[in-house]
Amino acid sequence: MKNVIQILLFVSLLIFSNCAQQTKEEINDDNDAYKKIMDRLIEEVWNNQNLDILAEVFTEDAELHLGGLDYNLKGIPEFREKYMRTTMIAFPDIKHGYDKLIIDGDMIAMMFYGKGTHKEEYDGIPATNKILNYRGMAFFRMENNRIAEVWTHSNWATKFAELKK
Repeated sequence: MKNVIQILLFVSLLIFSNCAQQTKEEINDDNDAYKKIMDRLIEEVWNNQNLDILAEVFTEDAELHLGGLDYNLKGIPEFREKYMRTTMIAFPDIKHGYDKLIIDGDMIAMMFYGKGTHKEEYDGIPATNKILNYRGMAFFRMENNRIAEVWTHSNWATKFAELKK
């Protein structure tokens, strides 16, 4: 009986290790795909201001929760017009980057930064021609290699308030 249990444990260990290896390869493939999406979000969408590719980066009904700005937006048309386009108009030279990207399953954590010059009215505040530097963090939930949900928090509101002084 003891030998049977040992054999079953050994077989289970072999099966589990093969599954774990396959899972690691799948995880690496997902991680690469997710990193490419994050790079497209930063470089193509934000830095090149290409809003035409949003459907390639986000699911159609993606949700965007911007902590600190109290925005909760749903769907590409809503956050393109109410958030991204207005930000890009007010800060036409806005650029983003990230310091850290951590991928765990279908979740991604990002430490990001941004910088832009306040050239047009934003949130009712006339242009100050001052540079806004801010930092934050974002958490993304992925679906089918696209962003389905985003939660962010940054010091944007605090830094923007300083521009008015």
